[in-house]
Amino acid sequence: MSQDLPDSGDYNRDQLNTLEGIREAFRKLGPSKIMRLQTIITPYQAFRRDLDHYHHQYFAALCVKTCFQTGLSACCGFESIITFFADHVINFLLSSGEDIMSLFRALERPNESGKCVYLGETGCLFRIRPISCAMFFCEQAKRTIFEEHDEAESSLKTFKEEEKGYTWPTTPVLFDEIEKYFIRLGVKSAHLYFHQSPGLLMLKARHGIGR
Repeated sequence: MSQDLPDSGDYNRDQLNTLEGIREAFRKLGPSKIMRLQTIITPYQAFRRDLDHYHHQYFAALCVKTCFQTGLSACCGFESIITFFADHVINFLLSSGEDIMSLFRALERPNESGKCVYLGETGCLFRIRPISCAMFFCEQAKRTIFEEHDEAESSLKTFKEEEKGYTWPTTPVLFDEIEKYFIRLGVKSAHLYFHQSPGLLMLKARHGIGR
């Protein structure tokens, strides 16, 4: 259990606690309820496929060459990534058992790499990367790409607006609803930001969300 891993650090422990809580909740859910969750995230999957296509079309080659292969990547720095509770749930829904076990194995050993604990030899261990990672494009990369491809800048602005429909709780959004569902199942996690973050709670209250 994560409580027995003092060398893993607070970040690893919090991540493990979240994964363990979700895994236990999934064990209690029947196939029909899991299928229902999979249906709910279908529009988000489509958004992420489009975003991945955008990344591969414009940024992938540049990012691999300038950051991943050189080991200079700031976006995959140690303990720097933000994971929402919904990121983990969605990844569970779309991953194989072995995919999930690879995350547990990474978190259960001390991270001495100096990089993100989820960064494997071939890239991210998540089947579907956390949204904060997927939406991150460093300023240097953006300058390079936007100078060559004018349409890439406007496309990114569109993706940022679409992302808000899933993560920005001025209206009921997917990430908030997923948290609510698992809270009702008794799951506790440090990553339930839509129900614990003062800033997000204030935003929700300002727009009458969650009353």
